[in-house]
Amino acid sequence: MSSTKAWTLFGIVSLGVYFKNWLQYTGKKRIMINSKMVKKNKSQTNVWLLWLLPVATLFLAYILFQAV
Repeated sequence: MSSTKAWTLFGIVSLGVYFKNWLQYTGKKRIMINSKMVKKNKSQTNVWLLWLLPVATLFLAYILFQAV
């Protein structure tokens, strides 16, 4: 099998798998997955951690610059 034929076969198979998944996950199954994920994804974002991460990064950078 030549390289061109192998790449063509790979492309056709990839498109087939992509199309099959697209058909499978656009119907009722997708609606069920979305409804379960909405219920599950109610995590709280810790605001203090979001403020502390850049400060800690700058502090560590300062320490590293002092070591050099």
